[in-house]
Order: sequence, then structure tokens, then C-alpha cells
Amino acid sequence: MKGRGCIFGYVTPLKSELKIKEYNVFRGYYCGVCTALGKLNYLSKYVLNYDLTFLALFLSSIEYDSNMPKRRFCIYNLGKVSYFENPCIDYAAEMNILLTNRKLLDDYNDERNVFALVASKILRLKNSKDFKEKVEAIDKNLAEISSLEREKSGDIDKMSHLFGKVTEEIFNILDGKSGEILRFIGYNLGRWIYVVDAFDDLADDVKKDKYNPMRYAFGYDGEKIDEFRERIVDNVRFMLYSYLENITKAYELLDIKKNKGILDNIIYVSLADKTERLLEGESVSEKRSVRGARCRQERIDRRYKESI
Repeated sequence: MKGRGCIFGYVTPLKSELKIKEYNVFRGYYCGVCTALGKLNYLSKYVLNYDLTFLALFLSSIEYDSNMPKRRFCIYNLGKVSYFENPCIDYAAEMNILLTNRKLLDDYNDERNVFALVASKILRLKNSKDFKEKVEAIDKNLAEISSLEREKSGDIDKMSHLFGKVTEEIFNILDGKSGEILRFIGYNLGRWIYVVDAFDDLADDVKKDKYNPMRYAFGYDGEKIDEFRERIVDNVRFMLYSYLENITKAYELLDIKKNKGILDNIIYVSLADKTERLLEGESVSEKRSVRGARCRQERIDRRYKESI
């Protein structure tokens, strides 16, 4: 559970409920973020994350009226792929690099992982001065989370709040009413992600005797992990659905110009589906690692084809 600077891969569409055309559009945004990452820092393509693909899709759907795909050769697919390109996608790529860098630095500080330190020097945002205030706000909240983790805090409400402030800052890119709503969605999405990640990692963290806020929030006393999960599941369900309710209500206030079918799938269907599967004991993350050095497009295609 260590490392709140990371991004998780929980915010994805439920592919079995997407139309083929919608799936291809989502894949176009995924390839668009990959393309933007390659221009910023080629190696950062290997840490491309679904959560930031969602951000690129979400921002683009508020800001622009239409999708205008481009084509390029992809070395990983050995063929042409369609992708989208706009400033929202570029921003999502920059935030992808920033959060990955903070995750690597956190790993080094916690575990003295030399690989993480070297990787953090390579995978970093070269124009971070352009986001000075944003970076400072993110680092402040991540530092508070790390401090609470070292104290073995069980205040999961405070810790999810702090991580929500991180994602709120990531979503802080638009002005006006839309920007205010977007920040609120980002805040609640971050809280949902933090609690989901803690519950998702609980069994592994207990087995390896690692920190997990659930252990201290609900008084884990060495019981069987399945019994512990069953004991706390109602509390976790209440937290998660409170955040999802806030997200859905705020989402309905936005003027979505395009891709509404994909966004509806994610906001109304996929997040709830992941919540229920998690509470039933499944692992629901599609996490990326800096060691996962290959494009997942082929595997995405295969899973989608198996679902239709």
C-alpha cells in the first residue's frame, strides 16, 4: 500500500458494455496519450496509465466538439494505429509523468530502491516549472500522506481526503463552473481510488506485513483475512458509494460535448462494477509498472474480443 504518488489503473470502461465504435475511440485516446508521452520522454511510454487516459478523454469531451483521429506507425503493434491529439491529451501525458516520478521517489525514500532512484532521474517532467504551484500542492499532500503512513495511522478518512486533494489538483485545469465541477469530481475520484486500493491490497499487505490503513482503521487483530474483510466490508461499501454518488451527481451538471456513451459507461457502470467485484473479493486494478515495458494494446484487443 506504500506509495501514494502512484496511479492505479482503476478508472477504465467496462469493455463488455461498450459499442465497438466507442471502444475504438477510447483506444484512440490511449494511443494519443502514448504518442504525447513519446514526445515528452520516450521511455515514459512504458508507464502509460488508464487513469490518465480517462483524464484525457474527460477533458477533451468537455472542451472540444469532435474527435479528429490521426494515423501513425506503432512499433509495438507493427502497424498503423489511430490516435487523437489535443492540449488536453498533452496535459494528461504530463501528469502521467509527474505522478510516476513521485511514485518512484516515494519508493526510493521508503525502501532505498536504487532502481527507483535511477528511474526517477529518467522519468521526470522537464518543464515542471510550468506547473510550479500544481507540483507544490501535490507534493504537500503526498508528504502528509507519507508522514501518516510512517505513523501507521488508521485515519483513512483523512488519508483519502489528502489523496483526493492530489487528484483534485490533477483535475484542476479548466476555469469557470466546469472547472469547479471537474475539481470536485477529481477530489471524490481520488478518495474512491485510495480506499479501493487499500482494500484491494489488504490481503497481500497483511501477508507481507506491510502498512495498510485498513489494518489500523478497523483494528485488525490477526484474524483470518477473509474474516477481517467480511467484518469491515459494510463500512468500506458505505465509503465507496458515498464517493461514487458525489461523482455521478457532479457529472450530471457538466456539458459533455462528445464521447458521452464512453463517459457514461465509466461513471455509471464501470466504477460501480469494480466496486462490487472488489467487495466480493476480486482484484480489480489494471496497474502499470515501470517494469511493464511493453504496450498493452494487443492484450486490450484480446480481452475486448473475448467479451463480445
